[in-house]
Amino acid sequence: MATFPSITSSAVTQYPAAIEYSHGVHVIGFLDGTDQRYLLQPQMLRMWRINLALLNEDEVQQIESFFAGQEGMYSTFVFPDPFSGINVQNCRFAAPALLTNYIDVDNASTSCWVIETNG
Repeated sequence: MATFPSITSSAVTQYPAAIEYSHGVHVIGFLDGTDQRYLLQPQMLRMWRINLALLNEDEVQQIESFFAGQEGMYSTFVFPDPFSGINVQNCRFAAPALLTNYIDVDNASTSCWVIETNG
């Protein structure tokens, strides 16, 4: 399984770094206005906001190649959690496209969400 690449400084994200925890919940709405909720998964899953700025051309190419190799959000990979340092199995990108801003020569930025799956 592929591992999310790190930039030259050995980081996978830069500050501000964000992590969110969520349960998959399904809500059924009834005609009388009430609703019923139930969990779709047994555990809370994590989502990481990846912010990378001031990247050189090699670092941007590495991130974009990894994204293309994972076919966007359709393949899973190992993600090194920047908060705990633990490698998290069965992660994927949260969106089918990667947003990269080319600001100048050897100056680019990108951002995306990585989500943990039940695998």
